[in-house]
Amino acid sequence: MATLEACIKNNISRKRKQRIFEFKSFGKSVIDLSGPFRDNIRSFLDEYGEQIEQQKLTATVSNNVWSTLLLCESNGAVFPLYTIEELINDHSISPFCCHCKSVGQFTLAICMCVFNLYISKLGLLNCDFVNEFEGWGHHFVCKRRYRFMIPPYGDKQPLKDHDQKNSLELDDTHILHGLIHCNGFGHLISINKLELGSSNCLTQTDVMNLWDSICSSLKTRKVSVADVKLERSMELRLIHGVAFENSWFGNWGYKFAHGSFDITDDKYRGAVRFLAELDLDMIINDFKSTCHGRKIQQIICKYRELSETPLTSMNELLRFLLEFKPTAQIETQIIAPSRKIPKYEHSTSDEESQNPKGLNEFLTSLMDADCRWPQRRVEYSLEVIVKLLKQKNNAMSRHELRESARQFVGDTGLIDFVLKSINVLSFENYVIRRMVNSLTKLVEFEIHEVAEDSKTVKFVSSLWKLEPRWPKQRLEKTAKVIANILKEHKILSNGRNGAMSRKDLRNMASKYVGDTGLIDFVLKSIDNSVIGKQIVTRMKNPLTRLMEFEIRDQNCEEFGFEKEGDAYGDVLFLYRNVLLGYPWWNSVSQACRVVLNSKYFVKEWEVGLGNEQLMTLTCRILPSFDELETELTRPLPPGELVMVTPWMTIGQLREVAQCALRDTYCIMDRFEVSQIGGLKGIRDEVVLSCAVEAGAQVWVRGCGLDLGTTLRYEGGDGYAVESRVDCGCDDDVERMVPCDECQVWRHTRCSGIEDDEAAPMEFVCGDSDAKSKSDLLSH
Repeated sequence: MATLEACIKNNISRKRKQRIFEFKSFGKSVIDLSGPFRDNIRSFLDEYGEQIEQQKLTATVSNNVWSTLLLCESNGAVFPLYTIEELINDHSISPFCCHCKSVGQFTLAICMCVFNLYISKLGLLNCDFVNEFEGWGHHFVCKRRYRFMIPPYGDKQPLKDHDQKNSLELDDTHILHGLIHCNGFGHLISINKLELGSSNCLTQTDVMNLWDSICSSLKTRKVSVADVKLERSMELRLIHGVAFENSWFGNWGYKFAHGSFDITDDKYRGAVRFLAELDLDMIINDFKSTCHGRKIQQIICKYRELSETPLTSMNELLRFLLEFKPTAQIETQIIAPSRKIPKYEHSTSDEESQNPKGLNEFLTSLMDADCRWPQRRVEYSLEVIVKLLKQKNNAMSRHELRESARQFVGDTGLIDFVLKSINVLSFENYVIRRMVNSLTKLVEFEIHEVAEDSKTVKFVSSLWKLEPRWPKQRLEKTAKVIANILKEHKILSNGRNGAMSRKDLRNMASKYVGDTGLIDFVLKSIDNSVIGKQIVTRMKNPLTRLMEFEIRDQNCEEFGFEKEGDAYGDVLFLYRNVLLGYPWWNSVSQACRVVLNSKYFVKEWEVGLGNEQLMTLTCRILPSFDELETELTRPLPPGELVMVTPWMTIGQLREVAQCALRDTYCIMDRFEVSQIGGLKGIRDEVVLSCAVEAGAQVWVRGCGLDLGTTLRYEGGDGYAVESRVDCGCDDDVERMVPCDECQVWRHTRCSGIEDDEAAPMEFVCGDSDAKSKSDLLSH
């Protein structure tokens, strides 16, 4: 049973053995918690978490960490789900939440906000006409936030310095990374599949099911996600949106929150519907005179023949393609008798099967393992085994090899010891491998001569030994990104001109890997390196004198991208040359831009009314007129949930609301509730059920707001920047650049700078340029 080493090292001494929960059933096993999130999370950690020792990250800040061990049922691997409680105060390095700011935007005249609020306090407990606002940057800063993290399996530093500013927010290698504020609003930051060092793994769907069940059990209120998932180099929100008329996260109830550059829900839905209903015959006609027209027609006709139902629209074709891939692999084995069924299954892990041990390393490892035989006898036994395999020139079973070696060695214990130690061994010009015959289920050994040109082949896993600055998983992931880019480049060039310059490859990779230093290190290090089943080579173009990279099959064969049933290559071709291949003025291209600009989705859980024993109320603060006019100039945040008994009195409700608000927000640490809005004049002894209905929103008035604190809004102060943003699209989450003349911020895309272009060091907006020319002419 493999357990993450760091989880054991960090655990403090326990009075009881830590429990292990099955991964896929863990969410369902969590008891149904009925309170608000701020209380449920404490109960969850007390019941399912084991607090572990975590050193202070700074001299003044210390976070609490819990570990919950999860078991993968398929192979018995155990790994931790970490829950990190971040305590927010004046000494926190990153007290504000960048994700709250990017969920959405809000624009509203403050006078209308004040007017509505003071109309609502005139006796109306449920003020339905008070506007709801997009974006969570106006939420008050919460005192605590909780990170749920599953690090990459085998990560030697699973809990990095997560209080370093922006360090964790940019790390997309975690299997699961979610953040929930103690008021119940949260963000899903990253989801990846969990590779467990074998053929078994947990898919992204499995991990997403776990996250969704945790959120539901803890009574989370809203969770946002930025859908920037990539299927190789394809934007999944576009492919999945066209194929299924929904985002991938929509399978779990996530709905459109807002888009960049003034994209609304109606525009997004209309664009998705328009692309999904594209007529395939119309596409063939539109591209018939282009260089890709013939291939597009061939792809459409090929899958029309394979489909049992008519394919008439783009979503029907893409859905069939996305679901066709596993079927195609099965059919290929059936209809292609010349293709041999693999006879062997390697008994070692992927890394071991690719990295053979040298003789010296092999002998050293045996001697360190308390070997009772002298090294010269072990080496002699190994030479006998190699000679027998070379004479056989075919695979030999363990029993056959053992019996043959007995004639020369005599000591069967020594032979068994050596055979048991061999996984993948390099001996002179040969490689000896141990494997399991998939037909007989017996352990066999075979030997292969190493070609001269393959001696220099390196394995991408060896990069980690050269530079431990980055985790092994990030190095391997970056190498896979580079390999995928090279493969797709070869697909689009139909196998010709497959080389890419270092500059082009680096620019493409930077779209998927944010650390350019990491990209440069990998590009500098890989040369004739094995990545997966391919080899990436680096060479200098004799004409341009530029460094170029190319990829080939590990067997030195060219990729057969045009083979029948290559569904992935066909999806990529349609994505690049149809969806993104129409001219910009075409409606198809404009609709694709709308979908690509719609990244933010939100799931909201129903609060509910409660039950016979408890009723749910939302307590929303109502500041004074002066506070709204001068200090709290952003829209008011949502109210805080409280669970109260129907026979509670009005006076007791004030105490409960005060305790909940103090426990949740930094600005309300000393807040004193003096009145429940709309209940003025009602005696404190009156029972709550006689004055308020279950599920109602009540306005809370009082004094003691800490208006001097910097921990006010989750989106940060930002007034200086916001006051200098002037862009017609009214968006505040996309990349901006300041004008050197007027110091006003504008979007790079709105200023004619594409997303894949670097922002200029010197920038003058159109208004300032026109003003300068006007001033020059006037003089």
